[in-house]
Amino acid sequence: MSELIVGIDLGTTNSALAAVVDGKLDMVPIHGQPTLPSCVGVDGSGRLLVGAAARNQLVAAPESTLLSVKRRMGESVRLPLGDREYSPEEISACILRELKQEGEKALGQPIHRAVITVPAFFNEHQRKATHNAGTLAGLEVVRIINEPTAAALAYGAGHTGTEKLLVYDLGGGTFDVSVVVVDRGVVEVKSSHGDTHLGGDDFDQLLVNYAALEFQKRHGADLHQDPRVLRRLKLVLEQAKCRLSDEPFVRIREEYVSGQHHLELELERDQYETMITPLLEKTLTCIHQSLTDAGLAPGDLQKVMLVGGATRTPLVQRLLQERLRLEPRWEINPDLIVALGAALQGAAIAGQQASAVLVDITPHTFSTATLADHEDGERLICAPIIHRNTPLPARKAERFFTLFDHQRSIEVTAYQGEGRLPQENTLIGKFMVDGLSAVPAGNPVVIQFDLDLNGMLEVTATEKVSGLARTVTMDTRSVGRLADLDQARRNLAALATGDSTDTAETAADEFPVLETSAVDQDDDGDAEADPDTTLAEAKDLRKRGELLLTRAVNPEDADEIRALIHESASAIGARDWTTLASCNSRLSDLLFYLED
Repeated sequence: MSELIVGIDLGTTNSALAAVVDGKLDMVPIHGQPTLPSCVGVDGSGRLLVGAAARNQLVAAPESTLLSVKRRMGESVRLPLGDREYSPEEISACILRELKQEGEKALGQPIHRAVITVPAFFNEHQRKATHNAGTLAGLEVVRIINEPTAAALAYGAGHTGTEKLLVYDLGGGTFDVSVVVVDRGVVEVKSSHGDTHLGGDDFDQLLVNYAALEFQKRHGADLHQDPRVLRRLKLVLEQAKCRLSDEPFVRIREEYVSGQHHLELELERDQYETMITPLLEKTLTCIHQSLTDAGLAPGDLQKVMLVGGATRTPLVQRLLQERLRLEPRWEINPDLIVALGAALQGAAIAGQQASAVLVDITPHTFSTATLADHEDGERLICAPIIHRNTPLPARKAERFFTLFDHQRSIEVTAYQGEGRLPQENTLIGKFMVDGLSAVPAGNPVVIQFDLDLNGMLEVTATEKVSGLARTVTMDTRSVGRLADLDQARRNLAALATGDSTDTAETAADEFPVLETSAVDQDDDGDAEADPDTTLAEAKDLRKRGELLLTRAVNPEDADEIRALIHESASAIGARDWTTLASCNSRLSDLLFYLED
C-alpha cells in the first residue's frame, strides 16, 4: 500500500483537504462538509474552537475570534485571541491540525505528510510561515506548491500536446494570476502577478461600508463605532454577496442593529458590480503584466481557468471573456480545485496512480426568450440563465420586465442551445403566469432555473412586487431521445408503407412537461439543504408571513402562520436545519395560496 500524502488548500476564507486513496481522487469531508471555515476562536471557558464553531461566535465574541489569518502570514505580528496573543503561523497551525485530525477520522488512517498550497504571489517569508504552520500542526510538509499549479493539475490540462493557460485565482483574501504552460504532463509556471490583499473580503467590506452609510443616513447612527455590529454586518452581507452571483437582487433585514433600529436594505447585482469594478480592474492590470512577463499575447492562450470562490461573481467572468476572448472554465468547483490538485501532487510524490477528475457539467446553455432592442426594432432573443459548462447542480436567476401597462400575464419559455435566437435553439417547455399586478410597464419578474444532476430543469417565475410565483419542472434529458425516437418511427413507417410523408412535424412541441403545484421557492424539503440557503429562505418567508398578518387574513390562517414562524425560530435557535427546511416548505405553500 502506497504512503498517503494528502493535499491541503490553506485558504483565507475556507480550507480544504483532499487525498488519493486506492487510485481515487476525492475531497475528504471535514465536520461533514467539503471545506472548513478558516476561523479560530476560544469560547468563554478558554476551549479552542476551529471552523464553523469559531465562525458562529464571531458576532457574539469578536475579541475571541480570528479569521482571514492568511493575509498576515509572513508578518512579524502577534494577533490577540482572548486574553493572549499568537503568531499567524500558530493560528494557521490550529486550522491545519483540525484538518489533519478530522481527515484521519474520515479516512480511517493516520495522516503524517502533506502538500500545502500557497498563492503564486506569496514571497519566501510567507511560504516559510506556511511551512512552519504545517510543522506545528504535526505534519511533514513535503512540498509547498503554487495554487495555480495545483489548479492546472486538477483540470487535467496537458494530457495531450502543449497548452498555454491563464489561471485566474481570486479567493477570499488574495489574488494572483499565472501563465502556465503544460507540456506532456509537465506543468510550468511562466509568470505570476497578484495582490496578497485583494479578494472577497474586500468586496465584503465595500458592502459593509455601503450598508453603514445607508443606515447612518436613515437613523443617524455611525455603525463604524461598534466593531461587534460591523462583524455582524459582514456575515450578513457576505451571504448577500454570494446570493447576488445567482440572483439579480437580494433583500436584507437585520433586526436591532442599533437600539431599536433595524437595517433594511435591498441590493441589486448591478449596484454591487459597480462597487467592485475598480478592484476587478486591478486584477486585469495583473493579467496584462503576467502576459507581458511571459512574452505572450491574449491570443496565445488556449484556456482561462477560474480558481477561488470569488470567481463566481458574474462580472468576473464577463470581464475576462471580454478582455481575453476566451470563455473562462470552472468545471471543477473553484473552492475545491486547489486541494484536489495538491492531492494529485502528493500522490505523484508517493508514487501513486490517480484517476482523472470526473465532474458533471451541463454541456448546453439554458435560456428564456425575451424582447431586446435591435436596429430594425425589437426582436425576440434568448437570454442565457444557465451557461454551458456550468457545474451541476446549478441554480441561477435573472430579472426581466413586463412590456405593457397593467400586463396581467406572461409566457415563460425555456430553451436549450447556444443560439442567439429562439429558432436556433431547442424549446424545452413553456408555461403561463397569470394574475400579475395591474401596474405600469416595467413590472420586474425574476426567472429562476434549477438544473439538477439528473437533467431535471425547474423553472420558477416570481413577480417581485407581490411574490406571486409559478414553478414548472421539465425533463431536459428527453430532448434528444424523443427527437431520435420520432425519426425512428418515421423511418419505420416509411419502410412499412413506402410512404415518405412526415407524420411527426409537431414532435418538437410534445416533450413531456410535468407541472408541479405552484410554489414560490424551492420546495424539495431536502434534509441535507445548505444551512445558509435554508436560513436565508426562512428569513424571507418570515418577513412575508409577518407582512401578511398585517392584512385581512382569517383567524385560522393567521394562527397557522404564527405557529410556523414560531417553529421556524425554534429550529434556527437549535440549528436544526432538517426541521427548518420542513417548516420552510409548509410556510411557503401556505403563503402562496394566501398571497394569490
